[in-house]
Amino acid sequence: MSNPTDPITCEACAINRALIAKLDERLTALEAEVRGAPTEVLLEEFTVAKAQRDARQSAIAEYNRLQQDEFYRKLPELKEAATRQRSNYEAFMRERGFEP
Repeated sequence: MSNPTDPITCEACAINRALIAKLDERLTALEAEVRGAPTEVLLEEFTVAKAQRDARQSAIAEYNRLQQDEFYRKLPELKEAATRQRSNYEAFMRERGFEP
């Protein structure tokens, strides 16, 4: 098949090259299916998901802080009681050698 002047050989080489190209495409598709997405894509998806989780946690914390502020504004004596309870807890933990 290495004779470039023989027309049958040249035709067979072209057919073989086309078949090899198709096999290469199929192999590439199978590798992508087996290995999954490239590392860069996975890392980017993880980064986006983490940013969404962090934003959600931040929004939840802000909502809870606003609710607590509103609650204490309506019932200021409970804020004083919560402050005393927190102080008692911190003192209790320090007595036992822990940082609260």
